[in-house]
Amino acid sequence: MKHIFTFSVLVLTLALIFTCISTPVLPAREQGGSSVWRISRNGNTLYLGGSIHILREDDFPLPAEFDLAFSQSAALIIEADIEQMGKEESAAYLISNMLLDRNQSLQTLLDTDVYAMLAAKVNEYGIPIESVSGFRPSMVITMLTMFQIQELGFTQQGIDPYYFQKARNENKPVHFLESVESQINMLVSMGEGYENEFVQYSLQDMNNTEMFLTTIANDWRSGESASTEMSLKKMKEEWPQMYKSLITDRHDAWMPLLEEYLDSGTTFFVVVGLAHMHGPDGLLRLLEDLGCTVERF
Repeated sequence: MKHIFTFSVLVLTLALIFTCISTPVLPAREQGGSSVWRISRNGNTLYLGGSIHILREDDFPLPAEFDLAFSQSAALIIEADIEQMGKEESAAYLISNMLLDRNQSLQTLLDTDVYAMLAAKVNEYGIPIESVSGFRPSMVITMLTMFQIQELGFTQQGIDPYYFQKARNENKPVHFLESVESQINMLVSMGEGYENEFVQYSLQDMNNTEMFLTTIANDWRSGESASTEMSLKKMKEEWPQMYKSLITDRHDAWMPLLEEYLDSGTTFFVVVGLAHMHGPDGLLRLLEDLGCTVERF
């Protein structure tokens, strides 16, 4: 159980997006490109790389632009401390926050038909619904999502842990945009206050998981943004609470840090989830609004 939930935090952004958004499949693009951008202002440079937190074996090797940005940077910045995620205190924090109140259960929290849908899906993986009856709906959905991801072959480490380990091996400093606790808090609070709608929509949307993951992987490798922006637009319209907690609140907290890194005179390579790059509230647009030059690397 500890392994499952530690892993779920590592892939948080991707898992959250595809469990609540349906996305049409777009064909892979053949032209060159990648999800790495050079951000510059006043003679200073920062590289911004869009990450997929989980990959398939055939997604390696990564586009050359990622290694080049890493090699030209003095330090790495990722969303949260991956080493801390694997420690007992983080697992204990997650476990202490993933349970419903003592007077609640999934059966009492969810409508009868939604509970039956969830029980049937859990049972597909050989898990009795009673064994997770005390979990928050967000945790059950995340668990199911991770099982499905693994079935589809997305079992390799993502870009974040790949460069985190590379930085450690090369003694390159690593900084973090947020705490592990803040990521766990986001995870456990998904769907809070609208649990029935969240569970029902998430279960229905699992039928599109493979298509969505393939589309996002294609976007990431080619540098395209159409399907990612479409997903973000739909989330903002249909799930504004989740969009705020996943996207805008985090960007509000990250931007002062990114400005500080950019103005420091040191070149940083920032790696965050691809969903944070695009759209009117994305980091690329926000950095442009601050007078930065944003260009494909």
